Amino acid sequence: MNGRLRVLIVEDDATLAANLGDYLEERGHEPDFASDGRIGLALAISQPYDALILDLRLPVLDGVSVCRRLRAQCQVCPAILMLTARDTLDDRIEGLEAGADDYLVKPFSLREMDLRLQAIVRRHRPVIQSPLVIGELELKPQERCVYYRQRIIDLSPIGFVMLETLMSAYPALVSRADFETRIWDDEPPNSDAALRGHVHRLRETLAACIGTDVIQTVHGMGYRLLDIP
Repeated sequence: MNGRLRVLIVEDDATLAANLGDYLEERGHEPDFASDGRIGLALAISQPYDALILDLRLPVLDGVSVCRRLRAQCQVCPAILMLTARDTLDDRIEGLEAGADDYLVKPFSLREMDLRLQAIVRRHRPVIQSPLVIGELELKPQERCVYYRQRIIDLSPIGFVMLETLMSAYPALVSRADFETRIWDDEPPNSDAALRGHVHRLRETLAACIGTDVIQTVHGMGYRLLDIP
């Protein structure tokens, strides 16, 4: 496969991560690195990577949790190659059920890793999402950018997911439960304060750019996006 790939390597073994990065650079690709699951998830949500090389057993947040949250929060996800030190059926099933596209057991050949990576990226590439447009508000899922009257709106990763959810549902209501699933998957916070805080920040950011509040709160039910001028 021709073309430069952006690949995020989420691996706490610094030597292995460096070897993977060096090999990918030699093949003409652009590697990036994260040493724990939380950092890896944040980067994967905020940057347009073509693929993730994701260790199953990571500090802070394990690979399965990273995979599940990424699949829940992104409509267009990078291809995911899961790595593990243990060749057990349970590990393979756990990783694949979480959303990994393929599985590689350590130690492995770098050439095999490259071939598997190219194969899963090929499977992902045909999926191209059209921009979401309401009035003069435009959201581009592929680039993860939002514009109002051709001026970019700076949103957090969670703010982007929330606006994407609202625009996809427009003019229908998005329930609180649906929002929580998109943001936190199966680990929502214990109180409603976190969701209210994210909605408040998104509402303020949009109002500052558009000039009016465009998010309606339907008490006890959820939120909907109003018409955009």
